[in-house]
Amino acid sequence: MRPTYLLPALLACAACVAQPQAGPASQAAQACFWPSQVSGFSDAGPDRALVRIGTRETWELTLSPGCPDVDWAMKIGIKSRSGERICSGRPAELLVPNASGSGLRSCMVSSVRRLSPEEAAVDGQTSAP
Repeated sequence: MRPTYLLPALLACAACVAQPQAGPASQAAQACFWPSQVSGFSDAGPDRALVRIGTRETWELTLSPGCPDVDWAMKIGIKSRSGERICSGRPAELLVPNASGSGLRSCMVSSVRRLSPEEAAVDGQTSAP
């Protein structure tokens, strides 16, 4: 058999090999939400904010040090820095209105993760639509 005929056969066999299934850790790493799905938020202490997605999900945002407090904010914005959706393991940015009411302050989000229902219950319900 000529080597040029072997390559397509090997590629075909390689495609038949079973691929490992994505485990819970990799599925969690792919967890995402759209910014338009945010239905509420709350301040969760120094360098943390919680955002509510619909009625069933709560996500924790870990903010870079020196970010503005969100406890007084009536609204916030969030945007992805790598695509359109906010995902675990991807950079994001929190936008908080200035106290003067003009303009926004930007804050880097260093970590995004979806809370389990138990964790969300401990942290309490989010507020401020």
